[in-house]
Amino acid sequence: MSNFFRSVARNSAFGMAAHVTIKVISFTFTVLVIRRLGAEVYGQYAAVLAFGAVFVFFADLGLSPYTVRQVARLRDLPDGKAEIEKLFGSVLGLRFLLSLGAAAAIIATAWLTGRPTEMIVGVALGTIGLVIYSIQGAADSVLAGHERIDISAGAQVVNQVTFVLLGTLALLLATGYYGLIFANLGGIVLMTLIVWQGVRLGVRPALPLPTMWLPLLRASIPFGIIGFTLGLSYKFDTILLNIYQGDVITGYYNSAYNLIFSVLVISNVVNTALYPSLSRQFVTRPDSLPAIQQRMLRYLLMIALPIAIGGCVLAPKIIDFLYGADYAAAALPLSILIWVVPFMFVTEFLGYVIVVSGAERRVAWAIALSTTINVGLNVLLIPIYGVLAAALLTVFTEAVLLSQYLWVLRDRLRLVNWNLTLARPVLAAAVMGGVVFLLRNELYLPINIALGAVTYMALLVALGVVGRPEFDLLQNIRRQPAG
Repeated sequence: MSNFFRSVARNSAFGMAAHVTIKVISFTFTVLVIRRLGAEVYGQYAAVLAFGAVFVFFADLGLSPYTVRQVARLRDLPDGKAEIEKLFGSVLGLRFLLSLGAAAAIIATAWLTGRPTEMIVGVALGTIGLVIYSIQGAADSVLAGHERIDISAGAQVVNQVTFVLLGTLALLLATGYYGLIFANLGGIVLMTLIVWQGVRLGVRPALPLPTMWLPLLRASIPFGIIGFTLGLSYKFDTILLNIYQGDVITGYYNSAYNLIFSVLVISNVVNTALYPSLSRQFVTRPDSLPAIQQRMLRYLLMIALPIAIGGCVLAPKIIDFLYGADYAAAALPLSILIWVVPFMFVTEFLGYVIVVSGAERRVAWAIALSTTINVGLNVLLIPIYGVLAAALLTVFTEAVLLSQYLWVLRDRLRLVNWNLTLARPVLAAAVMGGVVFLLRNELYLPINIALGAVTYMALLVALGVVGRPEFDLLQNIRRQPAG
């Protein structure tokens, strides 16, 4: 158990440090982009990105998470290295072909939906990155399966720094969002080179075997459905808003949505580190999984709840502080969207718990159902209620997904101490929310947030949610993980 947590702590520490660095850089840059471009141009840029995000599924079809799990399971076998190299080569060739097909689908969809020529060109430029990602994604999956999150994280930092530097130059030269697209391509190329070099130090891809492609697709399709439906659920509302409400409203909505995804990096880093470790633990020590899962669920809720409550009560102040008075209309969607954070923290984790046990088809069906509901209601309601419908449906969809996961895992979750895992953190977060709300007009926003954080941590200690095991875990981050 301690070896497991040291490994996850190491990977989370590298991943978190890298992602915090990335997010601080990218968040600051995004604020600059939003302010510089204005709501209308930023809305069109967000729509370009949304088209790519929805169709990125076709460039992967679930091969990335499947590869991570298989590498994690194969690496300790006698012939594991040879099998991994064979898998690596076949996945690499297959993903390259899929990316070409996805690029064509993205461009065709933008054209068929009547997007402006300027936007179609932007979408086409963005698909170049999709093809490059096919190489980066295959290599990155092998690294993740070997629990080398540190190399991937370092490459992502380089990617983001490059994007920010080139993007800043593009903004200064007033190149519009085309300049940002080219800046993004520059970062992707460098990231791919780093990851490729990193994985080739230990594993070299074998020649692709076309005979493996059909079995690979059959095995990865459940993961692919998960990726596609999630991407559709997260970005379909942006596409509809752009079609029915225009670029300005899309800009307001995505300026708020961008803050949500900045927060979700915390959950993503932890769960990305957990996934290969849990996959390996499932084979070597399955008896330890219930205790690990209960502990991680408590930590995720402990982080997510104050973000939701604090973000809701301070939404107008946050928008004004970051984007200025011109974006005041983004405060309402932010105050609603922020409630998706605890749901997403938990659903991402529980999804991995189910996948690790080999029941990924259940996850695929659950996400497909919630996304179908999301798409159907968005089509009906966004033309009438616009941003309000998009924000409320985002939260509702994630709640539907969570309810399905809770049902699948109902036997395991009966063993969870919900008083410690949920009730006490909710109480602490509610008290903190009251404090920051009362002081919202009295204190400078960063000071108010810092005071709220101190209040919340003190309450967690007082209520017994945080204690000696947590302090020991923090020290484990500095220790060398077991091999």
